[in-house]
Amino acid sequence: MLGIQNSFSKVTESLNLGINKWNSTPRKILFILREAYGEKNGDDFDLRKLIRDEWKGPKYKMWRIISYIAYAIQHSSCHSIPQRPEDTTAYSMAKDALFSSAVINVKKSDGNSSSKPEEIAWYAKTDGIFIKRQIELINPHIIICGNVWQALKHLWPESTNIYGLIWMINKTYVVDYYHPANHWPHDLNYYPIACMLQNTGAFGKCEYGN
Repeated sequence: MLGIQNSFSKVTESLNLGINKWNSTPRKILFILREAYGEKNGDDFDLRKLIRDEWKGPKYKMWRIISYIAYAIQHSSCHSIPQRPEDTTAYSMAKDALFSSAVINVKKSDGNSSSKPEEIAWYAKTDGIFIKRQIELINPHIIICGNVWQALKHLWPESTNIYGLIWMINKTYVVDYYHPANHWPHDLNYYPIACMLQNTGAFGKCEYGN
């Protein structure tokens, strides 16, 4: 379990929710969200402990969506995308996928249920050098941006758009998607991301016979 206390942050953020699972997962996924906001958002707020130790897994719709997305990315191949978890066994696997992922916020403290885009952009610019270094330390294979990529992409002028909402930073795939707290049906937060990544070859290249 890793955690950091940045000079620009009041909170100990989640680098990953389970270090052993993170080290063993074949696809390292980073979710970048807007701000720390929840039940215990204070100076000693630790997202890892809240989700892993107190909630024992995703508690609210937003975290269930994140776990579904992580599950899709972890279990998809160039040939197939698994059905969204619904039964007990699949949901347990989705929880494991969440615990194998990393999460950071652009705005590190004093979050609200809804901040203005201009405020998130200000934090992305002001703390950009630290956020970029944080991501470099995590070194993910795939980044899911929850409505923050437009504020962050200035940090990577070399990034390229390769397919729809998919960007590349060197060998890292970046998905410019809606925030998981949106009110869309679960399937619209699940299948589009997996399909886009599949089409870019993020899940491997398939070879078909003549």
